[in-house]
Amino acid sequence: AAAAAAAAAAGAVAGATAAAEADVQEADARCSILSVHEEKASVLTVTRQSGLREFSFDRAFGEAAQQEDLYEMTARRLVMEFLNGTSASIICYGQTASGKTHTMFGPSDVQETTRPEFRGIVPRACAEVLEVLQRWRARGVHVKLSASYVELFGNEISDLLREGNVVGQGVEGRYGAVRATDRVGHRYVLDGHTHWLVESLAELNELLRLGDEAKRRAATAMNERSTRAHTVFVLSLTMQPPQGQQQRPRLSRFFFADLGGSEKLSKSKADEGTHAPVTVVGGQEISRLSWQEYYAHRQRVQETLNINKGLFSLKRVIEALHHRSRLAHEGVSQHLLPYVPYQDSKLTMLLREALGGTSRTVVVVTATLDPRHAVESLQTLRFADTCAQVQKQRDGADEEATSMSVAAALARLAEEISDLQADIAKKERWETRLIRRHDVDTVAGAFGESEGKVDRVEVVPTSVLAGAEAERERLEQLLQRQAELQGIGGSADSFLGKDYRGMKSSATSDGGRGVDFRERNRFSTRMKAKDFEDEAVVAEGLRFLFRKAAGAAEAFGELDDGSVRRRLRRGQLPEGYIRVAQAMRTEWENKTALGTESRPFGKAMLDRFQAWAKTDTNSRDEALRALLKECEFKVVPNKS
Repeated sequence: AAAAAAAAAAGAVAGATAAAEADVQEADARCSILSVHEEKASVLTVTRQSGLREFSFDRAFGEAAQQEDLYEMTARRLVMEFLNGTSASIICYGQTASGKTHTMFGPSDVQETTRPEFRGIVPRACAEVLEVLQRWRARGVHVKLSASYVELFGNEISDLLREGNVVGQGVEGRYGAVRATDRVGHRYVLDGHTHWLVESLAELNELLRLGDEAKRRAATAMNERSTRAHTVFVLSLTMQPPQGQQQRPRLSRFFFADLGGSEKLSKSKADEGTHAPVTVVGGQEISRLSWQEYYAHRQRVQETLNINKGLFSLKRVIEALHHRSRLAHEGVSQHLLPYVPYQDSKLTMLLREALGGTSRTVVVVTATLDPRHAVESLQTLRFADTCAQVQKQRDGADEEATSMSVAAALARLAEEISDLQADIAKKERWETRLIRRHDVDTVAGAFGESEGKVDRVEVVPTSVLAGAEAERERLEQLLQRQAELQGIGGSADSFLGKDYRGMKSSATSDGGRGVDFRERNRFSTRMKAKDFEDEAVVAEGLRFLFRKAAGAAEAFGELDDGSVRRRLRRGQLPEGYIRVAQAMRTEWENKTALGTESRPFGKAMLDRFQAWAKTDTNSRDEALRALLKECEFKVVPNKS
């Protein structure tokens, strides 16, 4: 799953009431967003727990970013996936009044063409989808596009395109065909009961306008036009296979989720005006409200509770998916992975395909730079960071659909290749052509540069195939394309069959630092004489044979703390072994100069090590003392 963070400025979105409260609410200097680096796709923050922290994402946008830039960098690729038959999703998350609805839809009065630069992700994506579908229909491709627009308020799902009626109510037999947990709501949305067929951009803009008017909105201390529920806009594309092909229609969905903003009652003031059913002061009843009045006063509070409950369920699902991704990466079996609680809310049940299914998903988070809301902004960035670490795997249905598409493409190619070969057989013919060949010859068989030369022309008859040169060139292109597609749908070893977008980067065991060339030859009992030419190998061999000897602790500092029983890296070897190895080379050089040693250094060392290896423990103690005396090794006291 790809994640994009949009750090949008919410100062222009927040209402005038929030500005009036600026002198009351104090900012926490220990917690704030310092800067947004668009070129590095990172956000630098200060947190209470860890001080400076930099959050890195796939994309980051500052407060001056344009709607067009956000669409091009985050959503346009998903539009291509959607048109190619793969489901896609964009989920917008953030604090209330941080700019989520503006990012997704833009201002409500620019849904058409009055100010196109302010259009959000949804209108831009719809315009591009319909533009492509018009070209497809002109070429005879049978496609069907439908749209649905729903609002989630607690466990209640309302159809915004049908005047806000609750989804599923009034449907005869609505309890019969589905499970008990799916009886009302999201199942009707996914099954197409709330869809409207769309033929043109004007129709779709009208649906967006109707849905926007039916949304729950109310003024709070942070936003004059606060959306009081989660909204999901769904595009469904059905593509009919070409005539004559035995394939099922291919369905892809595009989810646009504009989540309600998380909020604190102390900041949004959504609980202002609420009263207890009965007010008693000094033992005397002052006022009494009817239950209808009581719940009417608590409407804003209930909206806040429903929004935060849905967001809490979403965060639980994301955390569970992150945990599953980490365990799956570690090799844990599929049946041992933890459960993902999609059933906790209607929001997560509706977005299940987007969160853990086969769709390509982008999470856009919006945060304010206002220091008064720094804590909420940091929580938003942490949520985006968790989303970025979720890895989704393509399931069998997606693989089956891909195989069907490849098979259909191969069938079309085979048909075209067969037609071309028939045309070539009709048009091609053998022709005899005379080719003139120029040869340089000498006079009377003489040779040499000084001799005279004659330019002779020889006519050579040659038989060639002619008449279908263009068809031959086209056939070569089709055969190459066929080979590529066979690689995609064929063997797993083919590099063309790998989906590099879904590959997970893995760190090497050395952390990416590489291996020091001096570490390649480590001491082992199978080494040859040439390996002992390296003094480092000699030092390792000395430690391997003598680290448990009685004099090793005093001479080399070997401690009985467990390290004596394991191998050390060359940079961790005690200095004494290296000094002895250097002294052994010096001694060999002296003997070679005197003529008493004729063997190479590696051969001489190999012979000595083989002799030491055949001795017992007591003999090795004596051999170590003799070696130290031979090398005139002096123990250097440890200064520490």
